[in-house]
Amino acid sequence: MHPVHRIDVARRVVSLYWSEFPSLAQLEEAVQQAVADPDFKPGMSFLWDRKPGEVNTATREYLREALHFLDGLAERIGPHSWAIVAHHESDFGKARMLEAMSDSTKVTIRAFQSAGDAEEWLRNPVRYEPLVVHFPARNSSLMNPGLA
Repeated sequence: MHPVHRIDVARRVVSLYWSEFPSLAQLEEAVQQAVADPDFKPGMSFLWDRKPGEVNTATREYLREALHFLDGLAERIGPHSWAIVAHHESDFGKARMLEAMSDSTKVTIRAFQSAGDAEEWLRNPVRYEPLVVHFPARNSSLMNPGLA
């Protein structure tokens, strides 16, 4: 099972479309083939999509090893981004877990539930930054006037 990888030079995106969920060896082989393609340029982003079907079989160990591979890839080709399209809730949860695990790496990973949203994000891939909410300091006299 090999994905059809397509490189869009103008958009700087490598698309990997899988018919089934790949093993780690299949993922590594497919990415190496894409990187070896003459149209590939360092810094290109990747779009991972899969034909809707069975829920993926990724374990926590699979996610760790995949992230280790992608982080090592970043050492060779430079910082880059991955948009992962998930077609099931559990797949989306695993992709979000991979996204969170990538926070301290040179790889920016985002999970999406539609290919359109993923492609839109790849136009300007930025790391997810949670909204920071600042609460005002508590003033005991306002909260409990009897203490003033």
